[in-house]
Amino acid sequence: MKLDVRDEGRVTVIALEGDFVIGEPESLFRQAVTDLLEAGKARILVDCGRLRTVDSTGLGSLVRTLTLTQRKGGQTKLLGVGPRLMKLLELTALAAVFEIHTDRAEALASF
Repeated sequence: MKLDVRDEGRVTVIALEGDFVIGEPESLFRQAVTDLLEAGKARILVDCGRLRTVDSTGLGSLVRTLTLTQRKGGQTKLLGVGPRLMKLLELTALAAVFEIHTDRAEALASF
């Protein structure tokens, strides 16, 4: 999985590409989030538009990120959730937990 982290104003965007699964991809994401939180950045927009696959470990990592940012007074939101990930979010009732956006500008403005 490729991961690109960029600050866009007061929001940090983590763009994911490929397979968000157990092992190196999940570890890479977890470390990126840890680094952001240690730097005081707790407004995170996860761009899922180029993800192919997300397994339960990847999903758990998204939930962990949501919880950690909320504890720091921030938020985690999702952008560009594809049909496969949306189905997974709906099956696990997490679609109601995450704020999900289809428009990047709208997502950034919502923080």
